[in-house]
Amino acid sequence: MSFQSSFEDIDEITKKLSISVPSEMVSKEYESSLSSVGRSAQIKGFRAGKVPRKIVERQFGDRVRFDVINRLMNEALKAAYNEHKLDVVGEPQIDFKGFELSQPFEFAATVSLYPTPTIENYLDREVKVAKKDVADSDVDSALERLCESRAELKPIEGREDAQKGDVVAIGVEIKVDDGEFSRGEPFIDELGSGKLSSQVEDQVVGMASNETKEIPIVAADDHPNPELRGKNVTYRVTLHGMFSKKLPTLDDEFVKTLGFEVETVDALRLKVKEQLMREAEANLKAETQAALLDLLVNENPFKVPSAMVDDEIRGLVAQYGFAGRGVKPESIDVGLYRAQFEKFALDRIRCAIIIDRIGSSEKISVEEADRERMIERLAEQNSSTVEATRKMVMDRSRIMSFILEVRRTKILEFLISKTKVEYVHSTEAAQAA
Repeated sequence: MSFQSSFEDIDEITKKLSISVPSEMVSKEYESSLSSVGRSAQIKGFRAGKVPRKIVERQFGDRVRFDVINRLMNEALKAAYNEHKLDVVGEPQIDFKGFELSQPFEFAATVSLYPTPTIENYLDREVKVAKKDVADSDVDSALERLCESRAELKPIEGREDAQKGDVVAIGVEIKVDDGEFSRGEPFIDELGSGKLSSQVEDQVVGMASNETKEIPIVAADDHPNPELRGKNVTYRVTLHGMFSKKLPTLDDEFVKTLGFEVETVDALRLKVKEQLMREAEANLKAETQAALLDLLVNENPFKVPSAMVDDEIRGLVAQYGFAGRGVKPESIDVGLYRAQFEKFALDRIRCAIIIDRIGSSEKISVEEADRERMIERLAEQNSSTVEATRKMVMDRSRIMSFILEVRRTKILEFLISKTKVEYVHSTEAAQAA
């Protein structure tokens, strides 16, 4: 006596299961549950465990039926998934017409499957990537930013309203379209720098200390956050303080205070240039990978279950803090953010699946040496020790995601090694555009 099931294909990621639970199993489960309830039922006029069956059924029958239906349904679905080797994502859509103790319990379940597309033509591809050399002007800009970060700020006295050029301490909440405001975040901005957004900064000019102002905008094409460009965004800004800025003089004495293990301006310039070159190399690598993945995503279209997309959107919203700090992804109303994040989420999922499928085809696995290289890389990026980084990533709550990251990194490196990359200098790329 066991569950019976069959399925039909709806599309590449959707199946409809037809499941039947034998009447004997239904009756046995119901009687067992009813007896269990009867043994603990507290009904006036009867001792515990001595309540007549008819009274127990009259008072608790509906609840027992509900529990039995859910229990049998879950057990039958699990058995069907195992029998047909289905990798189900999200919750099934259930359809059943009734429940009779003397009849088999029959229901249908429409389920979504984790996509398993066949990825073709991924080796020996060609991509073009814009390459930007590190110029002296880039070093100058980096040194200016360094001086800016060490600027001395003094509260402005004798003036109540903010002016262009002031450094302001503000609290910022953001609402996209008809969504909810994010939790307020502290922000330091020099009015006129465009760091926040020139559309918002222009409206902060003239605000008084402790004033709160809502600033609705249509985010411009050059908005600092690419995900907001073209969208209706409302900023709720509270002005907490205004400061004047005094920059340090970039000389050898200033350099010695930085803690960068250099003592002259020339040595600092060299160190900064080396860092910019490492960053440029890392950016070039990331852009090369993105160019190849864009190519493969466009050439290998496949469907993705909406449940996966919604989960990805929740993760993105939580990551960017649009729903407030500390909000759990599962509590986020996806409908408020679907229009903003759906395409981005879908592309991320497709990229991840394509990488994983190629890794399976090429039988790429993670070795200990791969893990150690990633740990060393993360330690360098985070200015931490290898030992501390290893302890962090090998934590029980993180180890699976870490190993997945290592594997995907290895697969991408394999793909790039098999790809012909044409580097176009940024000036040439601009002329071609």
